[in-house]
Amino acid sequence: MQVLDRDRTAGATTAATEEGVTVVALHEGCLRQGVGALRRSLGEALDSGTSTLVVDVSGVEHLSSVVVALLLRAKRCCRVRGGRVVLRGLGRDDLDVLHRTGLAPLFDIEPATR
Repeated sequence: MQVLDRDRTAGATTAATEEGVTVVALHEGCLRQGVGALRRSLGEALDSGTSTLVVDVSGVEHLSSVVVALLLRAKRCCRVRGGRVVLRGLGRDDLDVLHRTGLAPLFDIEPATR
């Protein structure tokens, strides 16, 4: 898992963020380690005081229900701060599931470009 902020970049990804915005890039490898790593990364981002969390999911084939639950938890925390959670690179199947479950309106969604 790569966590990017306005001062750092990780790997080939470049984060151009504003104050109070943190980008978290998810990858299949990090999810194979278990959701504990994701929970910690999201927790660290939220503990840093970020109000807007951008989660790049383009490196993940499918979002599990556990990952969606963690994103909803992060959404509640960001909402209290006047921020939001943006899902970047969401695939068609995951987007469809979010729409069918009524969860899509809870997130700002930037669809995948692939």
